[in-house]
Amino acid sequence: MPSFPHPLTLLIPAALLLASCGAGPSVPSAVGSTTTTGNQGSGLKDAGSQTMGAEEAQILREINEARAVPRTCGTQRFEAAAPVTWNGYLAAAARAHAADMAARGYFDHDTPEGVKPAQRAEAAGYTGWRIVAENIAAGYTLANVTQGWLDSPSHCKTLMDPTLKEVGVGYVYKPGSRYGTYWVQDYGTR
Repeated sequence: MPSFPHPLTLLIPAALLLASCGAGPSVPSAVGSTTTTGNQGSGLKDAGSQTMGAEEAQILREINEARAVPRTCGTQRFEAAAPVTWNGYLAAAARAHAADMAARGYFDHDTPEGVKPAQRAEAAGYTGWRIVAENIAAGYTLANVTQGWLDSPSHCKTLMDPTLKEVGVGYVYKPGSRYGTYWVQDYGTR
């Protein structure tokens, strides 16, 4: 069964932690969204490896197609947003997190050791960031994962957020695991 965790938003400068659930009857049971803001790292502008797999390329296209039209996410209206660009460092963080969840059998924004999305992004080389945000999903196929995020208000908000400029996507298929497929979208702005 597809799965999404409860969305989580982190605002580091304000030291504010908010949690909400955007799942309804038409949304699969697990989707997650988290955002961290702050001024981190050295400000390097290199985008890392630009290589992406076919699934990742399709998700990038679907993200930008969704951002190209106005939409309502829950009760919040969004105008069309500029496309996000691929960032290899964010992709490395997203891929590693998807692989870790699949290998160790958990489903959360934070690793069992408590490592958060912004920490993973920075460790993968995404430095100088102002915002890092993440959507995760499990159990979805390539054909329905983006729609799952769009159907969940909090994940739709992350996907449509005009302040987010870059993205990396990770996808892992692990037969015999709890969900089989694990998806991570790591967004950022520097």
